[in-house]
Amino acid sequence: MKKIIEDVVSFPNGCETVRFTACLVSMLMCARKETGEKKHEQLYQRYNLAAGYSFLQIDLSNDGHMACSWELASQKLLQEFDYYIAVVMDFAGYEFDKLDGGQESAFEKIKASIDRKIPVLMQLKKECQWVLVTGYDEEGTLYGLDGSQGYWGASPAEPSGYEDELFVLPDWSDKLAHAFVLGKRKEPGLTVDDIIRRGIRIMERMQEKAFYENSTAFMREDSHFTGCTDEELLRLRDRISQWIGQAIDQRAVLGWAMDPLLAQAEPSARTEALNAVRGLCWTTHDVLWVAWKAIGEYMAGAPIEWASGLKNKTIRNVIADCFEIVKRHDEMILEHLKKGFLPA
Repeated sequence: MKKIIEDVVSFPNGCETVRFTACLVSMLMCARKETGEKKHEQLYQRYNLAAGYSFLQIDLSNDGHMACSWELASQKLLQEFDYYIAVVMDFAGYEFDKLDGGQESAFEKIKASIDRKIPVLMQLKKECQWVLVTGYDEEGTLYGLDGSQGYWGASPAEPSGYEDELFVLPDWSDKLAHAFVLGKRKEPGLTVDDIIRRGIRIMERMQEKAFYENSTAFMREDSHFTGCTDEELLRLRDRISQWIGQAIDQRAVLGWAMDPLLAQAEPSARTEALNAVRGLCWTTHDVLWVAWKAIGEYMAGAPIEWASGLKNKTIRNVIADCFEIVKRHDEMILEHLKKGFLPA
């Protein structure tokens, strides 16, 4: 016998790049009996803010940050900061049960959640990535959503196949790092203002570590780009593109998250801060598109032609200048949030 939860809102919808957030939102929408891709996109922006991804930055000069996807690097930075999953669950107003790989009772608890028509958030060992379990069969196979039907590409779950766009995962217990089962509703322990104050602390941490300064200095350092082979230049181009992509994506989502907070809000220091942040986020987005185009992202032509441009100091300085503008924008975002959300 197979049991599948019907009508789960799939993902990604719109600009949904963080797998954790997209999977989480689909789970919460099921629990609350909410539907609609547009609703999913709006909640994604809200819960990406709550998780903290929207406030993060990574360091282009840090080989550890840049050795993996920016999403995984961001996840690691959040894990160093606090237990962000507990933060999100507290904000959403749910108790939860964490299941670890190798736990004998894991299947029964996952099965019980599916029987309640609530999907299960699963983290894999591979790349620490996330999928959403939406079904099971009595042989112990799990089924669910991994975003591979959208723009995310091949799933890190490496399923044995797909049925009706659901992954088929008989060997899930070998791949499981953790799973999170939604528990009882409770009064939310955190407000939006609490979440933004936490975001202030995240941004302060990023700025204390000088991630923007390091990234700008990396671009201006000639020795990183002289004497490189074509293969090395291509790797550098991809590395820079990934760094830009994180900032474009996450500041855009931060800007979008301001809209519902501003809707019908009375004028105040809080709304002034939110308005200012929204504008700065969109300028950041636009400025970084200049840097992205300078390395050929979404442009015609062979990648190596664009990568070879990195040997040109003028091109690199244009990119570094964009980074400098974004650095100042983040400093202003932090300043506005402090004025709007911290005691005078």
